Amino acid sequence: ISHTWVGDLSVVLKAPNGNILNLDREISNTGGGAASTGFANTRISSAGTAALSSGTNPYTGTFRADASLAANAGPTGFAPNVTTWPSLYSVPNGVWTLAIVDGFNLDQGTLTSWCIDMSYVCGVPSTAATWSPIGGLFNNSAATIAYTGDARDTVWTRPTPQGVYPYQVTVQSVPAYLPTPVPFTNPAPITITNGGSTPYPSNLVVSGLPTTGTAVNSVVLTGLSHTWSDDIDILLQSPTGTNVILMSDVGGANAINGATYTFSDAGGAMGTGVNPTGTYRPTNLVGTLGVEPDNWPAPGPGAVTQTAPALSMFTGNMNGTWKLFVVDDFAGDDGTLSGGYTIRFNVPLAPCTSPARTVVVTVNQPVALSPTLPVAQTICTDKVATFTVATTAGTGPFTYQWQVSTNNGNPPWTNISNGGVYSGATSATLTVTAPPVTMNGYQYRCVVGGAAPCAAATSIAAILRVNPLPTVVITANPYTSLFPGLVTTLSSTVAPNAASTYTWIRDGINVPGGTTANLSVDVDGLGVYQLRVTDVNNCTSMSNQITIKDSASGKCFLYPNPNSGKFQVRYYSVANNSVLPRSLTIYDSKGDRVLTQMYPIGRPYDRMDVDMRNKSKGIYWVEIGDKNGARLSMCRVVIQ
Repeated sequence: ISHTWVGDLSVVLKAPNGNILNLDREISNTGGGAASTGFANTRISSAGTAALSSGTNPYTGTFRADASLAANAGPTGFAPNVTTWPSLYSVPNGVWTLAIVDGFNLDQGTLTSWCIDMSYVCGVPSTAATWSPIGGLFNNSAATIAYTGDARDTVWTRPTPQGVYPYQVTVQSVPAYLPTPVPFTNPAPITITNGGSTPYPSNLVVSGLPTTGTAVNSVVLTGLSHTWSDDIDILLQSPTGTNVILMSDVGGANAINGATYTFSDAGGAMGTGVNPTGTYRPTNLVGTLGVEPDNWPAPGPGAVTQTAPALSMFTGNMNGTWKLFVVDDFAGDDGTLSGGYTIRFNVPLAPCTSPARTVVVTVNQPVALSPTLPVAQTICTDKVATFTVATTAGTGPFTYQWQVSTNNGNPPWTNISNGGVYSGATSATLTVTAPPVTMNGYQYRCVVGGAAPCAAATSIAAILRVNPLPTVVITANPYTSLFPGLVTTLSSTVAPNAASTYTWIRDGINVPGGTTANLSVDVDGLGVYQLRVTDVNNCTSMSNQITIKDSASGKCFLYPNPNSGKFQVRYYSVANNSVLPRSLTIYDSKGDRVLTQMYPIGRPYDRMDVDMRNKSKGIYWVEIGDKNGARLSMCRVVIQ
């Protein structure tokens, strides 16, 4: 609403049932204080608690209704008659009317738009819920007030240890009543006595009602006639002695001719003057105590002093004798209640209990990890490193995500994917296969998740140290081709780290005693050589290969010479000619043959051992022959 001075406005809402509620009466009867220009998204709500006067222009927000019944609380024809929201709800469907008046006729404005929000229940409304088992339930979020089993819609629980905890909850239908109130009627005419004489109660016996939950719905007076309505006082008394004044000197100085009045707490004000047949709430006391029927003559109901009568004052057991007291408290008139009166009772229906609903609370334990895993790894570039995490607590299933920092354990931490050197990136063990030296110093950690909503846990970080493989180079000096009597040396260099162990290998077989940086080789060591080195970081590499081969010669090689009779003879043979027979024939200085012996030869310069220690000293000739006995070479030996 835009308006020159919104504090002059009164706004009412009229429901389809005809009742009218004042929403705003001149900003809670304050006029708005300083100048005010309008309402902007102003919500008047049954849930509002703040008065409009507590707001500021343009009064945006939620406020309670002013609920004024003052004469100027609504436009002409829209005088408010109720003060509560429920009074509007009995007929939800139909025309709802918003009516506005400027009480001072000095300003004008515009209502741009308005709407109604209605909350309602689908199905049968229910009471608050009842929970079981009550153990472990609380009335507050701090879990300091134990739940004792009373009906409430919200409870808190904090069960331990981890596991599944089922709770049962039920509700009951809200107190409901028979669709049609149960009537009890006294049809006998009641004479309205004249001039302060003894009032005559009209008794109505009520029986058979439930002893709890029953409430008075309304009281109907039928055929009320009197020559001077302002003199009539009518009071209803319950079996327990509770008095409620229905009508007291409110008719005005007029005659009433056969009117029917219905009294209900939801009715409107009776007011003054001639009241037509209608529904009204019980009447407040007016006048002076002692003059009006506040002290009824005996055997009347006794002193009556309430100032806010309501049928809701009747509580407890409704069975018994009800009394209606009717009196004319001034002389000169009389009348009658020709149709008697009817009391209608709301009779409660037995509540229905819902089937139990199971509410399952699942308690999951947060993930906890071993504080010592993963462990740092030191490997060579041809080896495999594994990092492992282990959970010590938590509810699974668990998820794993390994991360790497290439910045000395500082951010960023990057999620690892399988591929390249990595495998097991989303498992408890990360495998790093043959990492390059450039990954030296990388750090690894694992983020382990468990069952929701528990947070994931992050392991400690572990460093990866990567050492290079040694580079091993071997050389032969001074020969790579040998014949008997020559020796060559195999030498090695190792970088970048010092060697820890050496293993010389000839033709794929470790050389006995070959555990030093250098190796001497003679004609008995012909073959392909390689050196395996393990450095101080326990990294192992193989060297290049060097072949030490024979040097072909037709000479006869005999040594030692001279000797004591035991010596060896060598002669070149083609390599890999297996079981090549050779013969040795030895002659003394006179030319007599003293020894003939055959030898299988499989390698160049294979040894042919001779033992002549049983022969005389002297000079001997050694003849080397082939398998056919043909002479191949001759050499001389001296035995001393």
